[in-house]
Amino acid sequence: MASLGDLVRDWHRGAQAVERGDWDGALLLFSRVPAPPARMCFNVGCVHLLAGNTDAALRAFDQAVTQDACMAVGFFQRGVANFQLER
Repeated sequence: MASLGDLVRDWHRGAQAVERGDWDGALLLFSRVPAPPARMCFNVGCVHLLAGNTDAALRAFDQAVTQDACMAVGFFQRGVANFQLER
């Protein structure tokens, strides 16, 4: 099991990968976090949208708003994903 320090380090490296536009690298690093909180699910959804993986983005946004029913931006981005999927 990864230590808290390892998880924070992977999250930080994932954020740096996003800044570089390295979507696959960011998703790989973010996926190492077990039971990610709502905010992290939201960020994963945003990376999937940027990478053009709309179905995966929608799943991540669903997970985010399931964990945090007050995350308005998660509902908004879920709507964006549904719009892109023409639903």
